[in-house]
Order: sequence, then structure tokens, then C-alpha cells
Amino acid sequence: MDKQSSYMKLTLMVLLIGLLAACNSGNEAESKNISVEKEFDEYRENVLEPLDERSFKFAEMFNHSASIIDQPEEAHRYLKEEVIPFMEETKKIASEARDGLVNEEIRELNETTIKYVDLNLASLHKTTELSALELESVTEETYHKAEKLNEENMELQEKIDQTGAEMDRQIDELSGEQ
Repeated sequence: MDKQSSYMKLTLMVLLIGLLAACNSGNEAESKNISVEKEFDEYRENVLEPLDERSFKFAEMFNHSASIIDQPEEAHRYLKEEVIPFMEETKKIASEARDGLVNEEIRELNETTIKYVDLNLASLHKTTELSALELESVTEETYHKAEKLNEENMELQEKIDQTGAEMDRQIDELSGEQ
């Protein structure tokens, strides 16, 4: 179990870093003729800032999950019942903005944001699967499953980092247009 616990701790830490590094997104435009600058300001206020605030709550959740890592049943329950639903709510913020967006640049940022949150959700699901393995007896099979899940999660983390960097680039570009 020590290797599985180490994988889980590492996975949770990488997930937190990724989420804190780039929680940003957007919301509805008032009219079809809204400027990119005005729509970006609205997007920042209605999507990016709420996502940024949620990243702090996620950090608290991460710290709590790290504090209960030695309680596998509670850690698994917490991830499944608290953390994942929280991230699903986070995704709604960006997803609900999609239909009202007018300018292509803001729509692209929104899609990148949704992709970023989706990747984080996928990583959380892998972490939850890994935590479920900690509830089982350690066998060679569970150890190999844990290794595989960890590898998949590390691949997801690379995609999260790339998507976060793309999101930052888009935000910087839009901020420069103002």
C-alpha cells in the first residue's frame, strides 16, 4: 500500500498545482455587436474570476484530502462525493457561458477552459479509482493497476499543463487587446 499511497499523494499534488496554475474562463455577451474587449471583460468577471475563486476552495479540499490519505475509505469517499461534484459544478460555470458568447476569440478561450476542466475531472476520476484500489488487499494485480492508473494520470497531467498554458496564452493575448 505504501507505493499506492505515494502515487495518490503525488497525483493529488500534481492536480492541485495544475488547477491553481490556470483556473480561467468566460460568460454571456449582451448583444451580437459586442466588442472583443467588452465581452472579455464580462467573461473575466462572470467566468474567469469565479473559477479563480473556486481554485482556492479546491486547494482547501486538496489539503483536506491529503490530511486523510491514511484513511483510505474516507479519502475515497471524499474524492467521490465532495471533490468530483465540486469540479463538475466548476465546469458548469464555463459550459453555461458557451451559448451567449459572440466573438470567436472568447468562444475559443471558453472551449479551452472547458477542455481544461474536463481534463482535471478525468484526472480526479483516475485518482478516485486509485483510491479505491487502496481499499483492496495488495496483490500484484492491484499494484499493476495502480501503476497503470498513475501512468494514465501523469499523461493527463501533461495535457492539463499544455491546455493551461494555451489558456494562459489566450488570456494574455486578449488582455493585450484592451
